Amino acid sequence: MPIELLGVYARYGGRDYVLRNVNARISGDTVILGPNGSGKTTLMRAILGFVVSREGKVLVDGVDVDSIRGAPGLMATNLREVMINSKQPVRDVVRFVLELVDGDYSYFTDVAERFLGRSALAKNFTALSEGQRRVVLNAMALASRARYILLDEPFEGLDPARRVAMLNEILGADGVKVVSTHVTWMLKNLPSWDLYLVVEGAVYGPLKVSELGELKISGKPVEDAALTIELRSGSRVYLSKTSGTPLSSLDTLDKLYEVIS
Repeated sequence: MPIELLGVYARYGGRDYVLRNVNARISGDTVILGPNGSGKTTLMRAILGFVVSREGKVLVDGVDVDSIRGAPGLMATNLREVMINSKQPVRDVVRFVLELVDGDYSYFTDVAERFLGRSALAKNFTALSEGQRRVVLNAMALASRARYILLDEPFEGLDPARRVAMLNEILGADGVKVVSTHVTWMLKNLPSWDLYLVVEGAVYGPLKVSELGELKISGKPVEDAALTIELRSGSRVYLSKTSGTPLSSLDTLDKLYEVIS
């Protein structure tokens, strides 16, 4: 059974909608790709049932997420709110969390110590650097043994060697992985994964990652466009195989607006 989003709108408080009429179906490993500020994190939060103001339906294995939010073994994430606020050492807090969900604590310590060293796990979570926190949260999510593992920008704050090592951990993990990112370097390693593009709160797809590598991006109309992205400014972005800048040449989707300007 998949994760399904049906006509989902999401926002924070009385602000404008961050997500607009999202329809998506996630049944296998999936990349959520888009510029910073496009709504990727809000999409992940909506799937997890973390967004307070939401319209439409989010179904996980056919069940409304609001009725199963927090169910052990179903979904795990690296979002900051899953880490319990505590003055205890990281290793003790993570052990407690993983025991609640029947996770694999030995796997967590193996990954965390390889990336950070043993001394980092003796510290309070707030004493860690941003990159160290990311490793802890990634490793805890991967160690959860959950059916769906949602990783928001899992490579942020990591040096190049650790980014590649973290990608290998993700590829080797069980469960359905959903990875949101604004960077493209890892896509060549994920050709069979599904992919959704998120731009200004709208979601486009699905495509296969291998298909995206064949596409070019242009701000000018293209007859054979595979995707047409409508921006809030009223302008459009066209993705096709024939005209424009190859998407594979962009190391980050943040350059989307530079290409079409």
